[in-house]
Amino acid sequence: MARFVLDKNPEQGIKQNLSDFMRVLESYPLNLIMHADPFLKINFLNKLILTTNYPIIYLDFDLLFSGYITSKIIPQRQGLTLFQPNKDELLQTLKIILLEISEKKSMLIIDSINGLFNFYHENKDAGRIVNSYIMLFCSLAKNSNSRILISGMTRKKNNEEWVLSLTGRHVFETKQMNTIWLERQNSSIIANILDEKTLPKKSYKIPLESELI
Repeated sequence: MARFVLDKNPEQGIKQNLSDFMRVLESYPLNLIMHADPFLKINFLNKLILTTNYPIIYLDFDLLFSGYITSKIIPQRQGLTLFQPNKDELLQTLKIILLEISEKKSMLIIDSINGLFNFYHENKDAGRIVNSYIMLFCSLAKNSNSRILISGMTRKKNNEEWVLSLTGRHVFETKQMNTIWLERQNSSIIANILDEKTLPKKSYKIPLESELI
C-alpha cells in the first residue's frame, strides 16, 4: 500500500473541518476516491452522505455498503436511493440514474469502479465502455450541478502509476477531476487531495466511526 509522509511538508498541513473538504468536492463534477481498505472507504462515504443535503444515488457494485444498510449498522437516511444492479439490470439502472441526475442536483456514488469493470471483464472494450459511462454521467452532472464520486480499490505500480487492484487496469485521468487517496491514521481518516504527480497537495483529517471499522 502506498504511504504518504504527511508531516514532512510544512506547507501542506492537515485540515480538520469536514465542511472544508465538502467544498473541495464541489470544485469539480467528478471525484475519484482511491483506497486500499474497503472498510475505511465505507466509513468515509457514509460521512459524506450524512453531510450532504441533497439527494444521494448510491450505485453499489461490491455490496458492502448495502450490507451495512441491511444489518442496520448504517441507517438509510432520507433522500438516499440505493441500487444493487446485476449484469442484466445494469443498462436499465443506468438509464434511471441518468434521468435522475439530469433533472436535479444530486450526488451519484459509484462504488466501485472495480466492480463495474467486473461486469465487462470478458469484453476487450471494457475500458472504453466504462469510460463512456463516466463521461456521460459527467456531462449531465455539469448541467444539473450534480457531483459524482467514484470509489476504486487501487495500488501504486512500481511506485509510479496508480492501477486498480487485482485487475491492474490504469486509473482513468482527467483534468476536470479531484483525485483523493484515503489513509487510516489512528482513529481518523486522512483524505489526501493529490496533484498531477500523485502527491498530496492538501489533506483533511476526518474522525472514524468505530462501529464501521
